[in-house]
Amino acid sequence: MTKQDIDTVDLLLSKLDKKQLADFIRKECSVNVRFQDRFLALGTGTLFKPDPAKFASRVEDLIEDYSGRHGYIEYRDTFDFNRAVTRILDEAEEAMRIGQWEVATAVLTGIASVAEEILNSGDDSAGELGAIVDDCFEKWHELCSETNLPISTKSEIFELALSRFNDKELKGWDWWWDWIKMAIDLADTPEKQHRVIMALDAIKPNGDDWSAKHNAETAQKYKLEIMSRCGSPEDQVKFMYDNVANPDFRQRLIQMAWDKADYDEVLRLARDGVNHDTKYIGLVSDWHKWEYKAYHEIGDKDNELQLARHFFFGGSRWGEKEYSMEAMYSVLKSLVPHDEWGKYAKTLISEAQGKKDIVRLLYIYTQEKMWQEYMGYIRKNPSIYNIDDTPKEVKKLFKDEIIKLYASAVRHFFQCASNRDSYRTGVEFLRKLIRYGGTEDAAQIVTEQKLRTPRRPALIDELSKL
Repeated sequence: MTKQDIDTVDLLLSKLDKKQLADFIRKECSVNVRFQDRFLALGTGTLFKPDPAKFASRVEDLIEDYSGRHGYIEYRDTFDFNRAVTRILDEAEEAMRIGQWEVATAVLTGIASVAEEILNSGDDSAGELGAIVDDCFEKWHELCSETNLPISTKSEIFELALSRFNDKELKGWDWWWDWIKMAIDLADTPEKQHRVIMALDAIKPNGDDWSAKHNAETAQKYKLEIMSRCGSPEDQVKFMYDNVANPDFRQRLIQMAWDKADYDEVLRLARDGVNHDTKYIGLVSDWHKWEYKAYHEIGDKDNELQLARHFFFGGSRWGEKEYSMEAMYSVLKSLVPHDEWGKYAKTLISEAQGKKDIVRLLYIYTQEKMWQEYMGYIRKNPSIYNIDDTPKEVKKLFKDEIIKLYASAVRHFFQCASNRDSYRTGVEFLRKLIRYGGTEDAAQIVTEQKLRTPRRPALIDELSKL
């Protein structure tokens, strides 16, 4: 509604008397159930006791309204459905604003109780259905953090959250863990804290089941969080060592050892991690990084060199500049004595060739200015893109050969081209061929293409723009 419309509504409300408004509301309530629900919600917490089931029912009615004949909310309708449910969630926000804690609790309890129905009600490609559940739990956390929340309401929400967690409501989604987060935030007595810990201890791994393993590790992290409120730092450290297989705990313990400059412990934990997590490449890489850092600090150049070589050949994640191919190559050159580098570089070339790692092979050729070897690769793999990526030094030293190879590749490209887009791309290649010095070759290719049969008007048109 625009501001002008709102102003018009305000003007009309100022002119109508109470009887006119009452008659209008009564009439609308009799013919429009949704309007009736919204109007009666104004009395919740004052005239009527808040009932979570009422709010759950309103959401279920909306699911039915927005579902098509197949009982499924289509992608195009999920946005409007989201807005309709959000208006109900807004009632919880308004209740929190004016301190109607029972109303806020009832709204959120009702909507959370049908969260799975919301998630399964339609096509969530746009994320609108999940956003409703996100919004619901965001408001739950806001409510739990309210400083004026009565003790009785805190206890009520604590019991609800722990019960829903134990009943595995929303298990399989991250929102399941929101229940335990709420319980931890509201566990303000030793008895409640003990009950939370018992609930978390019940989450056990199950063989090689990844999901069960992940849940068990997540439960351990939340247990450590509540221990930070009711246990000593020593207890927390012991708990992490007792469960060091949890990668999050291993990371924390390694960081603690690093901060103390206890590099022997860093290495012990990291090596143990490498052996324990052999199935998980990402974790193994993390532990190798700690090893690398520790070896660097203690001056163990042999092991540092070995790991630098490991990272050079792709042992790090994409985008990690510190462990990138370029950074590690520089480290290798700094660790190997200058008079031994030539021999060592040959071993890198041999390994790259054995792994068919062309990216690193060409990188080494470039860094070591091995232009003959680089050109040897181009002769065997004379594609347009390989030649375009060739260092300028190679293009200059082998200019005539580069032109011939590039011309041949462009000629082959045109033989396969069959539409205007590809013709346009081919003309761009011809421009590059000319820049390389192959003007005559480019002219010859143009002549050949214009003479192709059957005649191709689109090709001739694009060539005319050269």
